[in-house]
Amino acid sequence: MIRNARKHELNMTLSVLPIFSPLNDYRIYHINQFTSSILLHNLIEQAKKTIQFTIDTEDDYYTHRPSLIQIEFIQHQSIVLLIEVHHLPQATSVIFWLIRSLLKIVLNPSNCIYSWGNGENELNKFISGGLFSSKQLKQINNIDIQKLFKNWHDQKLTHEHICLPRDIQKRLHAYSKQSIETSGHHWSLQMAIVYACQEFLNKCRTKSRWSRNLYIVNNNQSLVMNAKQNNIIQEMIQYAVNDCLAVTKLVSILLHK
Repeated sequence: MIRNARKHELNMTLSVLPIFSPLNDYRIYHINQFTSSILLHNLIEQAKKTIQFTIDTEDDYYTHRPSLIQIEFIQHQSIVLLIEVHHLPQATSVIFWLIRSLLKIVLNPSNCIYSWGNGENELNKFISGGLFSSKQLKQINNIDIQKLFKNWHDQKLTHEHICLPRDIQKRLHAYSKQSIETSGHHWSLQMAIVYACQEFLNKCRTKSRWSRNLYIVNNNQSLVMNAKQNNIIQEMIQYAVNDCLAVTKLVSILLHK
């Protein structure tokens, strides 16, 4: 409870910063039982043209079940997939086979897979769903941006952020000091975005029911769902998408400058 309260307080403190802005425009596609074969064929063609991807996952806060896989196709206009693993069609269906085929292309060892933390560990939780195999995961070309970020930060000669509010400066100074002094320190994505971009990555939806259906267009309850519930789902979608887009923005700072 105390940890949750601290996270909430930190989120509120950081919210005075400019809202996180991604590097480029993007389109969101929900992958679930309602996804058409035409869309999946189009996404397969887009995946074949893409060599860099960012992945993230979400576990349901209440059941702890792995529930969502986010994949960004890093392009001039990015594509972000939200794979709702508890709302997929039967494993014997053509749609499921197309989703597997799409993921096989994404996870090809010739592609670069960025993640915040170990990407293989992130995806390993979903193997039982039949979307990919442990053999495929062991072969992916994964770059852990969280680890690279710590190394990049700890080697910098100065860590001044005079443009930030004083309270945030103090928090960031303490966080930076801990990173430098502790070899096993793990930067949170939110604090990394503050440090590198001076922006606010909203984490208010961390503790969410990620196993729910996020595709409200085809949700049978959408007609009776109130505005508050719709707003919560939209915030969850943006949260999930931003977790990929934020890592990609850090990639541009760490690897392409």
